[in-house]
Amino acid sequence: MIGGVYTKEKCPVCGRRFETIGDDLTCPKHHTRPKRCFIHLYVKSLGKYINIYSDARGIPFSSYEHALRVLTKIRTEHDEGTFNPTRYVAQQLKPLQFKNWAARWLDGREKDKTMTAISPSYFKELKRFVRIFVDFFGDTDIRDIGNRQIVDFYRSLGAGYSAKSQSNVLSCLHKMLCDAQDYGDIGLVPKFPKVDIAERDFDIIDLDTQDEIINSVTDATDKTYLLFTARQMVRPSETRALYWSDLDFKHGRVKIHRHFSLQEIKPTTKSKRIKILPLDGQVREALMKLPRHITCPFVFQKNGKCYSESYARKLWNKTCAKLGVKISLYQGTRHSSITAAVERAGYDDVQEFVGHTRREMTKRYGKPNVDRLKRVLRDDG
Repeated sequence: MIGGVYTKEKCPVCGRRFETIGDDLTCPKHHTRPKRCFIHLYVKSLGKYINIYSDARGIPFSSYEHALRVLTKIRTEHDEGTFNPTRYVAQQLKPLQFKNWAARWLDGREKDKTMTAISPSYFKELKRFVRIFVDFFGDTDIRDIGNRQIVDFYRSLGAGYSAKSQSNVLSCLHKMLCDAQDYGDIGLVPKFPKVDIAERDFDIIDLDTQDEIINSVTDATDKTYLLFTARQMVRPSETRALYWSDLDFKHGRVKIHRHFSLQEIKPTTKSKRIKILPLDGQVREALMKLPRHITCPFVFQKNGKCYSESYARKLWNKTCAKLGVKISLYQGTRHSSITAAVERAGYDDVQEFVGHTRREMTKRYGKPNVDRLKRVLRDDG
């Protein structure tokens, strides 16, 4: 492989072809130079001559010197057996530039969303993460992202991201690069730094406060919505998705098998598990008193439309504000109820009831009962 630097342009003054003179491509009479150059060389592995118009970053050759530097690099790669023409041929280079590759990957994930593989809320986060990646990596060839680049990206996140957020961002990037490896676009997935995440401290309220909040709601449907979420210890998104057909009043049971992701209903729970739960006595009584809409299948609806995420959240926040309580809907209902249930029934039964796949998940919600732990002391005061 020898190759050379050429141009298709001619001297704008005399119209003559540019000539290679020393280390320059110029018009010998008027000393003008071309604005665009290209490399012409024979690639034995392809069995043909190719023209290269840009460097490995996709930047077009704007001078003879620029093109000659790349040609020298290509010759070195050829001698070392590492030359890959796809790193220089624009048609094959552009799809592997990170911003283009990421856009195509995200498009594929969006198609997964339509096939219910991922939730709309998760896809919304993916789009946010990809914007962060593109801002950092830009036109970088995805094959050039190695251990150093990953560490530099991690450090670029800075103090504006919590440890949990940093972990989520890195996990998404790792997934992207694993997919790139599966597609054959990269050889190895670089190493990722481990992010130490401190144990999360959940806010909870006692059951008396929880009951006070729920009982202060005057609208029967709104009150039952909060009561069902708290007593059945389900996710608010699962309560919103409850159909009348999911309720078995005769046997005092409820089937939890769908949830909302943003405003889109999904045919499974978040954990992809179907739960058949006994109905709390007060919940059963409250549900049986609710009116049913003639066409709307949802239990919790207003004028034939199911509760939105914002309506349910604002309902809880408004009620809490009147009582001077500050806690989220999720923590004030599900988290607080699970914590109290662990003290009543222990981890094993609660884990089965709420549908956690691992015991450690349930233990995160339970908080130590200080009064019970006094038994450990020799003198509990």
